[in-house]
Order: sequence, then C-alpha cells, then structure tokens
Amino acid sequence: MPANLTPEYKEAERAYKEARTPEDKLACLEHMLAVMPKHKGTEKLQADLKTKIAKLSSQDQKKGAGSRRSAMFNVSREGAGQVVLAGAPNSGKSTLLASLTNAQPEIADYPYTTLKPQPGMVQYQNVKIQLVDLPPLGKEFTETWVPGVIRNADLALLIANLASDDVLDETEFVLNRLKEGKVELTPAITERYRPDGTAQVKTRMVCTHADHPDAPAVLELVIEMFGRFPHWTVSAADPQSLTAAKENIFTALQIVRVYTKTPGKKADLSDPVTMPLGSTVMDFAVTIHKDLARELKYARIWGKDKYDGIRVPRDYKLQDEDIVELHS
Repeated sequence: MPANLTPEYKEAERAYKEARTPEDKLACLEHMLAVMPKHKGTEKLQADLKTKIAKLSSQDQKKGAGSRRSAMFNVSREGAGQVVLAGAPNSGKSTLLASLTNAQPEIADYPYTTLKPQPGMVQYQNVKIQLVDLPPLGKEFTETWVPGVIRNADLALLIANLASDDVLDETEFVLNRLKEGKVELTPAITERYRPDGTAQVKTRMVCTHADHPDAPAVLELVIEMFGRFPHWTVSAADPQSLTAAKENIFTALQIVRVYTKTPGKKADLSDPVTMPLGSTVMDFAVTIHKDLARELKYARIWGKDKYDGIRVPRDYKLQDEDIVELHS
C-alpha cells in the first residue's frame, strides 16, 4: 500500500536530513512521526522512526537528567487540528483549557501546577479541535521537552495575563525561551523549517483575565509591544468571550469543512472531513480513497454562492461547508 506522504512530512524529512545536532535531528523525527498519515502503508516507516527516536533519546538521556527531551511527550493529534497553549506561570492556560473543553486540569494560585501535557477537545459547531495545555515557560524552571511539543502543533496560543504586572517581561521571556529551543512563534509561517532546525509555528495571542480592573490599560501596552500577533481577549467569567475564542481558533487554523454525498442520497452534515484551506477536489478524493482519486473525472458541488449540483473540475478549490459528490 502506498504511503501517500504529505508535503508537511516531506518538508520535515528535508529538515531532518539537513539537521546537524542530535537535538535538532530528534526534534525533526518527532515532527515527522506526528504528521505522518497513520495507515497500513506507513506501518514500517512509523516503526523505523520510533526506533530512531528511541536511539537518539537514549543517547540524550546518557548525558544526564537535565538534558532529557520530549520523546516521552509526543502528543498524538486528534480532531481537526492540534492547538497548544504557551505561556508563563499563572498566565491562565489551565483555566482556559477547562473553560473551552471538557478537560479538568489542576488549577491553583501557585505556579507550575501543570507538569505534563493536558489535552482536551474544543467543540466548534460540528468539528472538534484538540487543545493542549503545557507546563509554563518560566525563569525559575522550564521543562526542556516543551518546545519539542509546540513545534509539532498546527497552531500555538501565546497566553498573556492582563492581571500580571510583569506580563510584558513574561511574554518576552516565553518567546526567547522558545527560540532557544529552536521554535519561533510567528503570526504567519514564511519557512516552516529552517536549515538550522528552527521551526516556525503559526501563533495567535490570547489575553486572559480581561475582567481585571487594569486590563484595558495593560492590553494597550501588550498590543504596543506584541501587536504583530493577532490577538483576542477572554475571561473565564464571560461566556461570550469564550464562544468567540472557539470561533477564533477555528478561523486561525485555516481549514475547511467538506461533506461527502453519494449520488441520489442526502449528505451527512454531522461529520465533515476537514481539509487545509486551498485544498482541491482531487485532494479531497485522495483523503476519501486513493483508488477513487485515481479514477476521478469530476465532482458536483453544493454550497454557499453556488448553483446546486454545479459540475466542477478536479482542481476546483473547496470552500468551507461545500458538499461534494465525486464521479469517476
């Protein structure tokens, strides 16, 4: 069975071949495993990657406990996308996770209550998005494996606490600490992997504790310093801000929902296939079945701003909530 490896995997493989240090090679291998399609055709390749990761991790651990990395915390993707929370101690990451998902992380006034990845699922309309809380990035202590998890994500949320007097220094420290770990948080990706092993991760800033009395004034300072990041504010006490946050996360992922339709039958609108923005009918067909894609002639589309059942070619770019009927 063909592996049908994605462009993202091939780009990660290129970065692995160009990596020079064991740390950079390990980070690239972890990302390759995370983005690899999981099916029978890739089972041997998955096993080979896991063997290489285990070997490099073992070598790293022999250097001492302080240098152990993230192979033990490779968070498997679920849902329409993987979104990670990055922030300083007590920035509100765990509260945000609990407010947006069904997860129940430990929440306390003291720092470093999150010790390992805490995943939950955000329900946005008819899709689920994986949200992962991570240990904080603080001056006193930072888990060395955290950058490795962030570099594999589809989206990072940079959390800034508007109730903190030190929010500017804390946020700047988070960005610099991740740079040291070969992760660059950026509003838009220009080069996913660089020759030196650095990975760019698309990022949005989430300003928590928006109900604090000083929040408006602090927000102005945050925007002045970090205005390059698109941002929004949230408060655990404001349900409307949490609802808006779910929509903002979905929008930032830049994905489209596509529904399958069998000729002569109604489409199932409850379980969409999620595709990257810009995907074509052919990309969709490959996702459904490789044999169907090979024999595909055209498709009929139902959706917004379209004539019902309009015939489109294989290179037609899909829009959110298109209904697709494939014809071979």
